[in-house]
Amino acid sequence: MLGGKLFDDKGSGGFTVDKAKEIQKRSAEIEKSRQYREGLKNKYGTGGLPANYKETEQKAFEEAAKFKGKTNNEITARQPKKGAPEKLPSNLRYPYSIIDNTMDFIKFTVCKYKRNQSTLGDDNTNNYVTKNDKDLMGDVLGDIILPIPAQLSDTNTANYGSSNMNFMQAAGMGAGRALMEQGGTNKAGQEINKLIAGFQSEKGKEQISAFFGAQAVNAFGGNLSPAQVLARGTGAVINPNMELLFSGPSLRNFSYSFKMTPRFEQEAHTVRTIIKAFKRNMAPKGAGGDFLKTPNIFQIQYLYEGKPHPYLNRIKLCALTNVATNYTGDGTYATYNDGAPISMQLNLTFSELTPIYNEDYLAYDVDTDGVGY
Repeated sequence: MLGGKLFDDKGSGGFTVDKAKEIQKRSAEIEKSRQYREGLKNKYGTGGLPANYKETEQKAFEEAAKFKGKTNNEITARQPKKGAPEKLPSNLRYPYSIIDNTMDFIKFTVCKYKRNQSTLGDDNTNNYVTKNDKDLMGDVLGDIILPIPAQLSDTNTANYGSSNMNFMQAAGMGAGRALMEQGGTNKAGQEINKLIAGFQSEKGKEQISAFFGAQAVNAFGGNLSPAQVLARGTGAVINPNMELLFSGPSLRNFSYSFKMTPRFEQEAHTVRTIIKAFKRNMAPKGAGGDFLKTPNIFQIQYLYEGKPHPYLNRIKLCALTNVATNYTGDGTYATYNDGAPISMQLNLTFSELTPIYNEDYLAYDVDTDGVGY
């Protein structure tokens, strides 16, 4: 090899060292490309898909099935924290070793709150309206039995309010009703004529005068009503025809106070669980989520020999609205060796979920509902 040439003789085709290096470089690139393609083949298979695409596809189908039938809000909403089991332990009673079916006691039944579905009933009424409080009662979670408290009472109230309608308002009401009735044009005219006649009377003229007089005085910064001007001028006022009218029912509240003095370890543990049960079941559900659920509700019963008390009132389903616990029931902090307070005072306040209606009472000659509600 002379002069930088691999072949110098004629017919060598001019095959030089530079061309040999170029061929070697292209061969190396081809080998590198072949190795790259071989790696892709091993990794993704021959069809351009991952070698394990069947397994990946199955996982994707399973994930999609989880969201099938769910709304966008359900998919994107934050999931609430999962709580401990809600079922109450058995034998939640105080005193622990005394209460039985031969005694009078009060029973608190804890149950889940069940809201009516937003569908139309058979009578075309919307189930957003609760007609029977029992429709709100869901699964029963357990009972708590306590002695009848020292103070026991119930208070029933109804809401009334005063209503006024003077002769001008009455005439306007009569004219409006006449217009709504069939062929009421003539009646409406008669009512309007009565109103005009009232204004044309002596008292009516005084009322009109008082009205415009009050407007004139108020224009200069006064604060007089036509009734005040009329009273000052004539010593008379418009008859308001006041009447007491029913405005609606009310919801009852019940308060109970229990003093608990556990005498032995098992009873102290039970008292602790009872207090925890009341506190937990008045708390809303859904911590950490976007929405909260209604707390559990209570059914309260006064029992006599294991049956509804024949002389005490009945109570509809209630919500527990307040729990107050005094851990120094005797006014001094004192505990047993395990830390259990010697005396505790538990105060509970409940509110009924629905009002009391006349139809809730049984006949007077039926005593199975005691004194009723």
